[in-house]
Amino acid sequence: MIFMVQGNLPALTSAHAVIATRTGAITGFLVVFMSFIPWKFHYKLPILMFIGCFTADILSHSTHFGQYWSEAACTALLAAVFSYVITLSPAGKKLEEYIGGK
Repeated sequence: MIFMVQGNLPALTSAHAVIATRTGAITGFLVVFMSFIPWKFHYKLPILMFIGCFTADILSHSTHFGQYWSEAACTALLAAVFSYVITLSPAGKKLEEYIGGK
């Protein structure tokens, strides 16, 4: 939602929340679906998160800045970074074991 309003948090509306929820639901579905791919490496979850979030963002709404893919790329990159940071935590390590990361 932060990218939708280009950092202007007071401009956030319930419409932004609906779009973000739809994007998150599509991302979650895609990441779970792609997690069955038999990749075995440490960066699996962040890469899947980037691909899923980028695709979901493009599908769920038009961009709010730049090219048609700009906002989707920024959102997906941030989601992938958050995903990577989470994989460094103990809970993240268990999740990565579960989806076949290590």
